Amino acid sequence: MILVNIWVALSFALAFYVFWLVVRNRAKNVAEPHAARLRRIQNASGWVQILMVLFFVLTCYSLLAFFMGWPFFSEPKARIMVAQHHIYTSPADMPDNIFYLWLVQIAWGGFGYWVVFALFRLYRQGILFSARNVRHIRSLGYYLIVNWAIDYQMQGALRDMPLNTNSLFVGLLIIFVSWIMDEGRKIQEEQELTV
Repeated sequence: MILVNIWVALSFALAFYVFWLVVRNRAKNVAEPHAARLRRIQNASGWVQILMVLFFVLTCYSLLAFFMGWPFFSEPKARIMVAQHHIYTSPADMPDNIFYLWLVQIAWGGFGYWVVFALFRLYRQGILFSARNVRHIRSLGYYLIVNWAIDYQMQGALRDMPLNTNSLFVGLLIIFVSWIMDEGRKIQEEQELTV
C-alpha cells in the first residue's frame, strides 16, 4: 500500500511540474500563428507521451504483481481478466493455451505501445507528415488486425468469449487512411519539386 501512495504522490508531482512548464512557456507560444499551432501539437504530444510512460509503469507493476502474487492497489492479489467469466489470480490458474495466447497478446501490446509512442515522438519533434508517420500509422492498423486474430484464438479456446470485430474493421480503416496520407504526401512532394 505504501508503494501506491508513493506512486500517486510522484504522479501528482510530475503532473504539477509539467503544468508549471506549460504555463511558463505559454507566453512564448504567441509568436506566429503557424508556429503556435505547431507548438500546441508538440506540447500535446509531450503530454500524451508522459501519460503513456505513467501507464507503462503501472502496467509493468500490474504484470509483476500478477506473476509474483503482490498486492495491487486495494486488492490483496493482482487479478487478470481474460474474458467476462475468466478471472485469474495467478499464472498457475490459467489453462496453458490461454496463458500462452495471453503472453503473446501482452508482447504484441508492447509492440502497439511502441508504435504509438514513436508516432507521438515524431509529433513532438514537429514532424507531422513524413513517411515515418505513415509507416507508424499503418503499423497501428496491422497491430489492431493481429490483436483481433489473437482475440479470435482466445475466443475459440474459451468458447464463451464474445467475438468483437470492431478492431478488425478499425485496423483496416487505419491502413486505408495511412495509404491516403502516403499518397497525399507524395503528391505534395511532387508539387513542391515542380514549383
